Amino acid sequence: MMKLNERKRVDLRKHRKAIDGVKAAAVALAATATFLVTAPVSHADSTDEAFLSAMHRHGITNNHGDLAMINFAHTVCGYLEEGYSMNSLFSIGDLYGKNLTADDVRFLVLTSAAAYCPQYIR
Repeated sequence: MMKLNERKRVDLRKHRKAIDGVKAAAVALAATATFLVTAPVSHADSTDEAFLSAMHRHGITNNHGDLAMINFAHTVCGYLEEGYSMNSLFSIGDLYGKNLTADDVRFLVLTSAAAYCPQYIR
């Protein structure tokens, strides 16, 4: 029979693995986003304009410009395509920018998905 203290340790291990997985995903997402900042988007279309308008209305900008924000949105979709959950992507706030709140990050991730990969919105 498992003692209560032993059970708590097992549960903590499960959570640590999940937290480590989210951290690894966030680091990989930040690295990819940084890489994509230098990859130019050929032109802005109506989807890009709508996405950027929503970001600007919400007060979210990127020091590297609008194209970097569009590239970041496509990176979000890439990770959703790879099987990462929306919740795991919400943890990228500290990596994307220190001036983003948790609500800003949620808005950014959800708006990215709505604009560029709506099949991942549930």
